[in-house]
Amino acid sequence: MQTCEVKLTTKESGRFPANPIDEASGLALSSEGTHFFVTNDSGDTPRFFRTRLDGSAVEDFRLKEMRDGKLKTWKPFDVEDLAVGPCPKGVSGDCVAIADIGDNRDRRKGVEVGFIRIEDLPKAPVGTVAGEIRPVDVTLAKKVRFTYPDGPRNAEAFAVLSSRYGVLVTKPQDRKSRVSQPADVYVVDFDTSLVAKVATWDVPAWVRDQGLGGLVTGMSLARGAEDVSSASKRMFRFLLMTYRDAIEVNVTSDLMATPTWPPRPWSVTSRSVYKIDILEQQESISFDKTGSGFYYSTEAPLALLGFKYAAIRYVEKMACP
Repeated sequence: MQTCEVKLTTKESGRFPANPIDEASGLALSSEGTHFFVTNDSGDTPRFFRTRLDGSAVEDFRLKEMRDGKLKTWKPFDVEDLAVGPCPKGVSGDCVAIADIGDNRDRRKGVEVGFIRIEDLPKAPVGTVAGEIRPVDVTLAKKVRFTYPDGPRNAEAFAVLSSRYGVLVTKPQDRKSRVSQPADVYVVDFDTSLVAKVATWDVPAWVRDQGLGGLVTGMSLARGAEDVSSASKRMFRFLLMTYRDAIEVNVTSDLMATPTWPPRPWSVTSRSVYKIDILEQQESISFDKTGSGFYYSTEAPLALLGFKYAAIRYVEKMACP
């Protein structure tokens, strides 16, 4: 397996306003590469946002669902990430997937992902009127609820692999010492709600930090960059965020080709640890449109700390010697 570690140059490319994007826990670039989708951490109203790449022109989408035959407010427990990708079976087009996967006490009976069709969002930016953001209600097109096969897990990193599969990376710590532990990687089948572990990534060892720097806090998948290396294998490029670094992990999998369950273990072909300018409590990350760079931001409680904006930082080119 090829490995490398390198310091990358970053620059500020924009800022999210603390009102209303107070704790940017999830970040995803639109497929056109023209705007971001963003979600706050738990404790906020069930909603997500759409912004320009500089963080301006915030649109506020309030999440509803059909429940008991009536349209009601969706009630997630702990939203930690979001992703953009193909909608699951029975829903056409591309979706924003809101990942309600946080479980700090490792005791939830189940977690869930809500899908919103991007085509159902307003075509033109809602923007603001006299400086006031106008919330817009949007309805979940589908919700997938699932449980881990080996007990509750806390996770803050999620990506959509295809219309059928998603992937989660856990954020485990020792209960007493709070020392970070290797992260487990799970695949969820949206059709059946089955979950299977496909890998364990020793992120603390990779970044040489057993503390907070070894915890996975966000994730992004490079779109359109999957290389079919054989009739049955496919390579995926993942970008992981920790409180200290960004990590690119390339894996091979036969997930798309084989109908068997559980899927076979994933093989890591290369990984790169990128040293970046640290943002306090950084938890949101997204590849750029070309997959050659990335954006990241912070989940620090800005309003509580008295800040009006959160920086969006950009790495134009990821490169290792």
